[in-house]
Amino acid sequence: MLVGIPYTAFAEKKAEKTARRGSLHKSAFPFFLDRTGVHTGNLIRSAYSNFGNLGSRTLVEARMEWPIGSGVLYGFEYVFFAASEVTTEQGDTLHIVSERYTGGSRDVPTPETHNWGWEPIAGYFNDGVLTGGLDEDLNKNGMLDQGEDLNRNGILDSRLINILEYPAMSHLPETWPYDWPEGSHPGEPGSRRNRWNGEYGAFVRADQESYYVVDDRTNDEFPYYPFPEDSLPFLEGGSRGVGLEVEVRNYQWNHPLAEDILISIYQVKNVSSKPLPRNIVGMYVDADLGKGDAEDDASFFDTIDDITWQWDLDFLDRQDRTIGYFGFAFLQSPGLIDGIDNDGDGMVDESQEDGIDNDGDWISYSDLNGNGDWDFEDTNLNGLLDPGEDLNGNGILDLEQINDDVGSDGLGALDLDYPGIDSDGTEGNGVPDEGEPNFEFTDNDEIDQIGLTSYFAAEPSHNMKDDEDFWQTKVQPGFFTPSISGVDVAFTYGSGFFELSPGFSERFAIACLFGNDFDDIIRNKRTMQRIYDADYDFTKPPINSTLTAIAGDNKVYLIWMDEAEDSRDPIYGADFGLYNIYRSSDPHFNDIKTITDAFGNPILWEPIAQFDYKDGLVGAHPIPLQDLGVSYDMGSDTGLRHSYVDTDVVNGRTYYYAVVSVDKGYDQDFYERGLSTKQDLSPISPTESSKIIEVDLLGNIAFMDPNVATVTPTGPAAGVDSPALTMGLTHLTGPATGSIMIELTVPDSVKNEDYQITFTDTTVEHLTTSFTLTKIGTGDTVLSRNANFDDSVLEMTIIDGFKIFFDNNDEPEINTVNWQGNSNLQIDISKTSVGIPIDFEIEFFDEFVATSFSPVSSFRIPVKFKIWNLTDSVEVEFMFIDWEPDLGDTSSVGPDSTISSGDILTLIAARSGNNVISGWKLEFDVPSGELPVSPKPGEKLQVTTFKPFSSSDVYEFSMQGWKSAINLHSALDDIYVVPDPYVVVNVLEPRQPTALTGRGERRVEFVNLPQRCTIRIFTVSGKLVKTIAHEVDFKNGREPWDLLTKDGIEVAYGIYFYHVDAGKYGEKIGRFAVIK
Repeated sequence: MLVGIPYTAFAEKKAEKTARRGSLHKSAFPFFLDRTGVHTGNLIRSAYSNFGNLGSRTLVEARMEWPIGSGVLYGFEYVFFAASEVTTEQGDTLHIVSERYTGGSRDVPTPETHNWGWEPIAGYFNDGVLTGGLDEDLNKNGMLDQGEDLNRNGILDSRLINILEYPAMSHLPETWPYDWPEGSHPGEPGSRRNRWNGEYGAFVRADQESYYVVDDRTNDEFPYYPFPEDSLPFLEGGSRGVGLEVEVRNYQWNHPLAEDILISIYQVKNVSSKPLPRNIVGMYVDADLGKGDAEDDASFFDTIDDITWQWDLDFLDRQDRTIGYFGFAFLQSPGLIDGIDNDGDGMVDESQEDGIDNDGDWISYSDLNGNGDWDFEDTNLNGLLDPGEDLNGNGILDLEQINDDVGSDGLGALDLDYPGIDSDGTEGNGVPDEGEPNFEFTDNDEIDQIGLTSYFAAEPSHNMKDDEDFWQTKVQPGFFTPSISGVDVAFTYGSGFFELSPGFSERFAIACLFGNDFDDIIRNKRTMQRIYDADYDFTKPPINSTLTAIAGDNKVYLIWMDEAEDSRDPIYGADFGLYNIYRSSDPHFNDIKTITDAFGNPILWEPIAQFDYKDGLVGAHPIPLQDLGVSYDMGSDTGLRHSYVDTDVVNGRTYYYAVVSVDKGYDQDFYERGLSTKQDLSPISPTESSKIIEVDLLGNIAFMDPNVATVTPTGPAAGVDSPALTMGLTHLTGPATGSIMIELTVPDSVKNEDYQITFTDTTVEHLTTSFTLTKIGTGDTVLSRNANFDDSVLEMTIIDGFKIFFDNNDEPEINTVNWQGNSNLQIDISKTSVGIPIDFEIEFFDEFVATSFSPVSSFRIPVKFKIWNLTDSVEVEFMFIDWEPDLGDTSSVGPDSTISSGDILTLIAARSGNNVISGWKLEFDVPSGELPVSPKPGEKLQVTTFKPFSSSDVYEFSMQGWKSAINLHSALDDIYVVPDPYVVVNVLEPRQPTALTGRGERRVEFVNLPQRCTIRIFTVSGKLVKTIAHEVDFKNGREPWDLLTKDGIEVAYGIYFYHVDAGKYGEKIGRFAVIK
């Protein structure tokens, strides 16, 4: 199918762009723009540099660590290269390799004034000099408004500062440039300012992305001039190399199917005016599996899966930590136009740069009314036709699907942060445009693939300087060395040949993969290939909600916002499902990744709590994770919550929390079940949002996702009582059987107050209509609401540091029915008009004690029982049908005038004259196969009910804020040291950063200290070891000691004495032991 502009016109357009861009990047600052960042978006932590490399020679902890936080390293340096065959003006054939090897034998002139290789292009990140950062004052009003605090520092920054000095990363807006370079994206210039310049639009596609652009303009090693009018050396302002420009994007997904994979996209473009007929791209891989344990590695390749891999022969590093499999694989690798279907997809020489939707998968907007225009009038997305929305005046809310016709920014009306209709007219125009899904470079499988074509493995030569030798002996298509093992392995892999005409580019996708074993890494590659070919066919997880964690005394208070519940997946719509609450002692949550797949590989994290919609989607999700035999747990219909108090914690220990948002996934019956508003979508398993914590070399937190928090619970200072609900909740009056829970949420906001809760209700059935919370001391109303106890607004309402949760019985229901005696009559109790919220008792006598009511006086029956309202201590009126089987009718006067089989008794809820509102109806029957045993005088029937909150119910409770004792003398007796004795290690010690060697910090802690005191530690001989000044706020009664003397020397094992001097409040002397 041919859609869009003709191929020749498309080529002319590309050539015109090339002519404009050929001399744009003559930076006079070689090396100045070099930056290294760190990817931490899934289980892989990897450094990357904006000159084409993965790994790092300097950032040891980020040399391809997997799983993140384990300390197991797989990398040293991975060097991306592009090798090209060119012809000089003299007719000589040269082979020039563009790369950026950084070792001692790197390819540079003498003296080293610049590179003979890749150089980053300015403008693609905030370098603070040539290119500034974002301005947070988006609406230019001088105030920090919602959504403007991009770096979450609480300050309105006029220019964000790139403190980490990273290249541009999607989760770090401070690394973005103020605006993206012209020509770096489709659409109008400036249309992506203050937005992520994504490959698929002005949004973030993966959980974490990075983006930079390099070219080879500094490579003036050879007498080749890609721009005929420019023959100067680089230092004199020339642009040399072969005229290659490479747009590089790294992707990480947190999804279990892709958590072991880092994808790198290389868009290699010929910006020169000369054709490049034969080219090869690939990577030089110097992978040291297991830090310092590279001498027993092995490596091999497979051209079927286009993968190279490496493993350690004993699968252990020098710390006896398990080493898995590591490798690289081509996901996309175009070749020459050869008239052959190289990838077997039924298409020959398909292209991502021919202006054609080769595979016909681009979908225009749905023109349901046939007017030739895209109609989407629901601008506020509320599903109603509001004033000003009926643009075509037909009186109907037109909601035509935009499908792929979203315009050059890649954003449609239902996407988060939709900026409006594209100014360039590409949105809803009925034809595919650059930047839209499933067209050209956003259609991953619209290219003929040739895959892995060369593999060379040997011990590291650390030399890429000889371009001709590299071309001839390392990367020639069809050249594969045998397997190598038992040595320090370095290998080079490549894919070629492919052609680059002036102005054209080719796209290569390379996956860095890990696996627990060989089968696991191959399975990961094949899974990722399917996902890649389907244009990263993940459901987009809900956005992260903002989490706050507050330390308490042996507890942690968590509060989070609800923004995740409003996010929308571009395909599956509003599909938020639940929150998973994770707690870990590891910043990367590795210790709670305990749920395994069918192959025994850890795949999911174990939550400490789940809060899900009450929608019937519970338990194992019907769609398991692809080919892994495990499904997400979708909760148990708990209802959504936005706070949680974790009491399973230890004071002094640091914990990491995450509240992740999980979508519902999709199955074929979700529309019918009301779980989705979308029909006939592809079934898919759920996805959850990320929970990233970046830790620097010293173990300090450099970045956290907004849904992640770190907290160390601690007890208050000596003599200080923490905020609390005192004496519990008192039910002063009323019969309600529901429950009320007071949850302390923000301790610092709690006041010393007494509170009262009252209710209003309906007249007869006493159904709850509203509740009111007042302060007893002042009578002020704190909260008053209609009685919708499931209201999410109420659930998120924090009052003076606490929340109120009601578990109400919405209407009266029968609770228990008990005979006190020997009667065997069965009783069926049902409502007539209303259910009466009372407990009642029927007592039986040997004489007439009451008379039933009937509007007809002759039908009123004297009876030998009476009914008591036990709740209000009054007698209950009733109606009675005394069934006499021998008479065969409902005689008004039976022979026994008491209760027997077949009788019907109806309680009266209210009566005015002969007007009756009936309540509970009791029908009596004999058990099958038994003779009836009627109740005897003195026996009773008792019935209890569940009762709603009513105007009769009054609850009171008292809250106590922070409280300090007047006299601390007695409190000093509670001071102690933990652990005692100290034996080798303490669980409260901070986690040792994986990049550092050695044992890490030792510590003991003094507990229950007053706010201000001096601690002196002595040996048994009385020698002063250390003096510690303790001065903190009243919330913290702990002080750590790192087991170092005042001279910084580790203490010896033995007994130590401590003296705590609290001044006028007294002192405490104690002892503890250290056993190493």
